[in-house]
Amino acid sequence: MATTMTSPYAIPTTIDDTVLTTSLADYSKKLTDNVYNSTVVLKLANQYKKLVDGGTSLVETLIKEKQDDGGFYLGADVLNNTQGHDTTICEFRWQNAYEPIVITRDEERMNSGAMHKILDLAGTKTMLSEKAIADRLSQALSKPVGAAGNLVDLETLVAAGTLGTIAGATYTFWQATVTTSGAFATQGLTDMTTGYYAVSSDATTDNPTHIITTKTIFQKFEQTRLPLERISNTLTANAGFQNLTFKGIPIFYGNYIDTGLLFELNMNYNYYGVDSATDLITTPFISPSNQTVKVAYILWRGTGWTTNNRRRNLKLNSIT
Repeated sequence: MATTMTSPYAIPTTIDDTVLTTSLADYSKKLTDNVYNSTVVLKLANQYKKLVDGGTSLVETLIKEKQDDGGFYLGADVLNNTQGHDTTICEFRWQNAYEPIVITRDEERMNSGAMHKILDLAGTKTMLSEKAIADRLSQALSKPVGAAGNLVDLETLVAAGTLGTIAGATYTFWQATVTTSGAFATQGLTDMTTGYYAVSSDATTDNPTHIITTKTIFQKFEQTRLPLERISNTLTANAGFQNLTFKGIPIFYGNYIDTGLLFELNMNYNYYGVDSATDLITTPFISPSNQTVKVAYILWRGTGWTTNNRRRNLKLNSIT
């Protein structure tokens, strides 16, 4: 089917744009993946996604100090009728990410003659772009990535410095616990236990819910469990990965976590901020005026990790 030309300068093609766009949502071509690893951190983030409908930023309301406006009284004692300013807000800026889906005229011609060919071509291209943007987001959610300056990664989330619009160095309530560890064989479990209680409200309340680390540290932890190793037979909240447990908490590894790091996260307070209208959407195919290609884009807009209670998170660093 030939595309109707709206201008004498438009680029002629042999594939209807509608066919390509429709195929984005209806492809079945499967590839053997020889490149990408599992996007574990992105899977975790998607379980705690907070969709926000636009705006200049994502805003979290925080309790910054204890309220102390009431008290005890007898009879006709005068009661206080004012209340202090015990809350504040923290703003998280948006970050954008994209991945192109490009089909050249040469590819169109090589796949012309049968409709299923172009559907497979579009499906293959789309799958590659989906894997690429998922991998890019998983990396940027795990550690600082220069090009994603506004996106909050785990290392920035679980730290004592600035997060969002609040400086942790100035406001101690906005500091996570960061502990310098060492050889896992001699102090790893001790540091994990001490850190667990440091960020917990009590033995059974507001405890860490997830532990994520590197593959190397995960293996070291696994070795400490032998011969009393306990491996969960379930998936972590259907995230798609099996795990060990520590104090009943799933512990797993991410492929982009930096060397020597282990995070104990309380996911009752951490969220993955995403713009509801730009949550990995795919645009229609268009033809640039100066290229014989058709291109669509996968678009994402979000803040990365956000929190309204940063001090409930722990990071162990320098683990060997």
